[in-house]
Order: sequence, then structure tokens, then C-alpha cells
Amino acid sequence: MTARYSETTIANLYGLNSSDREVIQEIGSICQIFSMTPEQVKFKWEAFALNANISLTPSAGYIRLLKNNLQREFNRTLKKRRTGGVSTNERIVTKRAVMPVDLSAYGLDFTTTHDDIDTTTHVSTVQDSDTKLSPETHRFLNRPEPYHLDGQHNGQLVRRGIVVDDHPQISLKYLQKPIEPYRYMFEKIRERADESNDRLDYMGEMLSNYYQKTFSNPVRQNQETIFAFGRICSDTNEGKLNEQSVLLETSKELGMGKRVRLDIGRLQDYALFPGQVVAVEGINHHGHSFKPPVPPKIDSSKLEFINNEGKPLEMITAAGPFTLDGDLSFKPLEALIQKCIEGRPDIVLLMGPFIPATHPIIARGKVSASPEDLFRQQIEVRLKNLLDTCSNTQILLMPHADDMTHTYPLFPQPPFKNLQHDPRIKLLSNPSNISINGHVFSIANIDILFRLAKQEVYK
Repeated sequence: MTARYSETTIANLYGLNSSDREVIQEIGSICQIFSMTPEQVKFKWEAFALNANISLTPSAGYIRLLKNNLQREFNRTLKKRRTGGVSTNERIVTKRAVMPVDLSAYGLDFTTTHDDIDTTTHVSTVQDSDTKLSPETHRFLNRPEPYHLDGQHNGQLVRRGIVVDDHPQISLKYLQKPIEPYRYMFEKIRERADESNDRLDYMGEMLSNYYQKTFSNPVRQNQETIFAFGRICSDTNEGKLNEQSVLLETSKELGMGKRVRLDIGRLQDYALFPGQVVAVEGINHHGHSFKPPVPPKIDSSKLEFINNEGKPLEMITAAGPFTLDGDLSFKPLEALIQKCIEGRPDIVLLMGPFIPATHPIIARGKVSASPEDLFRQQIEVRLKNLLDTCSNTQILLMPHADDMTHTYPLFPQPPFKNLQHDPRIKLLSNPSNISINGHVFSIANIDILFRLAKQEVYK
């Protein structure tokens, strides 16, 4: 029996009023005919409106068109069922030639490929089975040299030691607005360009406030030294960035988005990569190239620190996955939590993936529990144990594009939702720019060094 939904429910969901009664009735009709909820119809409508490039506010005429499309789709599905000609335990899959899809730009480290055209394969349906968590493997417990220190930076520094104060002064704040939820499908090139320009203007404002300089247009011809900022790019879309191909792209406000060649031949050392935002000082004598000198050194006296009575800040950072490929026991995470309990750090930064979609057991469908249940059973319980034991510790959680408990399988990502059950658990977006007691941390949970190294030019 198909449920009937009240007109008030539909109107509130779609943002309609009493004058849109015809639209509300058409939506209710779709719900009845196709056994759909108003939320499901709304998803269909948003996809239809974005494809047709029309307003997201429904109208009677366009709702009828959506209804006709759903009816045609239903008829095609019904026809396939009647003329399929295969048994209930077997279906025919026809594979077509598709170019390999590179997912590295979305934070994923694998490439999907497809077989050649017109290859027909008989695929048996998945049989129902008792899917439980796999038994634990002893590979992690039997690992050689546990807790061995492979390398150390600034080993001469004295460690803080155990803190006995009940309320240490920890101040954490965002230096940049966190990533908010956004529509990552049907993205337009103009919207991407506007967002990129906004970020460039934001970085320019930060540089201007720090150096106390007024920026000028580096594209214009000038006879005096000026200060400018922009984004590093190449004069060609192919090939690695080199000393002769470095361009500086201005913002729309500063230089109408135009580019000028950077003459970096006289610099003693530099490290540049495409997309890097830099501030430059120099002269553009003829309007063809901008010649910057060596950038000024950062004045450390301008850095602001919170007076914490000389006590250092101790922070432990770890990135997932936090379990082995052979099981879902999360023994590595358990060992990490135990080390945190022993050291009692001020901050514990954990970066996903926490429940990775590419885990072999999950990818084969051998787990009956939902990703949310796995997170609660394996992650939340251990985090709660850490917080209960270490009353002065705060936990920062950052998602990854491979996280099944996150709705954004790409980079950038908003913070996790519905995971902040303790005020000492802070949810960060990916990426984030934060300050902890005056120490600035720029964090991105993506293999950025691997991508930058392929395009970086340095001296």
C-alpha cells in the first residue's frame, strides 16, 4: 500500500506556499504512482533541474515533464524485465570500451579501467551469506621491533613530560573558514574559476596584512619597484614546469586575471610549483617580464604566541588506515591509543581514512555491519577511552576521500557530521588552517607532496 503524504509536508520540503497547490498535488501524484517518498522525488527533481539548467524551485509544467521522464524510465525497465531471456540467478553484463578513469585528482590513489567493447559476460548474482567481521590476524601483534623510532627531527629538544595540571591552556581556532558542504556534481567552469579567484584574493589579503605592503599590477609596465602577488602557472599545459616557463597569474581585482612571465634566473634558490600563491617584489621595465629579487626573510618577531608559562605543546599525529588489510580488528589504532595514554599529549590529530572503502574485506562485501556501526564500535569506543583516561587531551578528526562514513568522496571535504559527542573532539575540514597556542598548522589529508614533486621546479 502506497503511503499518502500531506500537502504541508511536501510544501515545507520544497519551500512552497499555498499558491503552489497545483505543484504540490503533482508531486504527491508522483509519490503515489511510483511509490516514492517526497525526499526521493526531490532528488530526482534536482538532478532534472540541473540537467535542464532551470531553477531549482519546481513549477507545474516542469514537474509534469519530470513525471513523463519517470514514466518512460519505468516502461523501459519493465520492458527489459519481460524480454530479458535470462534466468533469475544469472544476468548478462555488456561491457563497453571506456577510457581509464584517473581518480588521483579526487584524493584516490587508484585508476579504474574497463574491458574492450562488446564483451558479454555471464555474472552470477551474489548469494546471501552470514557476513561477519573476519577473524583477527596476528601479523600486527607479531611485528618485529614494535615502537621502533625510524627517524627523529630536532632530537636535542627536551620532551615536555607528563602534565599534572587539571586545566592547561589550549587555544584552538580556525585561521581560515572551514570547508562547507557544497554540490560537487554538475560543477561549472565559471564557478570553479570564481572560487579559485576568491582563494587567491584571500591569500593576497593575508600577505598584504602580514608584510604591510600595498600590491600593484605586475602586468603593467613600470619603472619603480612594486609589490605584487599571484598564482604560479606554466606557459604550456604539457610538460614539467621549468625556469623559462614560469608565469605569474594575477587575480581579477589586481590584474584582471592576466599573466606575466617571471624572470627567476637571477635568484640564488627557489622552489615553485603550479598553483602556488606567492608575493613578489620587482620591476617590469618593458611589460613583458617581471624580475623579482630574493624575497625578504620572515620577521619572527611578528609571530604571536600565547603565554603558557614556558610549557611546550605536545601533539601526536597519525593518518589512516588504522587497521590491516587482513582484518577489521583495528589493532594498530589500539596500539596508538595506548601510546597516547602513556604520553598524555595535549593534542591528538587523527586523519582518515577510518573506515576505508578500498579495504579488501569491505570491498568484497564480507561485512554485515554498516560503516557507521563500524565507526562506533571500533573508533568511537577507543577515542572515548582515551578521553576518559587523559582529561587534558583534545582530539582533532579530519576526513579522507576514501572514508565510507563521509558523504564527500573527493577533495576538499567538509568536517565529519554527527561525530562530536564530546566537547574535546574537534572536527576539521580537509584541508584546514588552524592555530593552536599560536602555532600555525596547515593540514591537508591528501598526498600533496607526490603531486607537487612531479611539477616542482627548484634551484
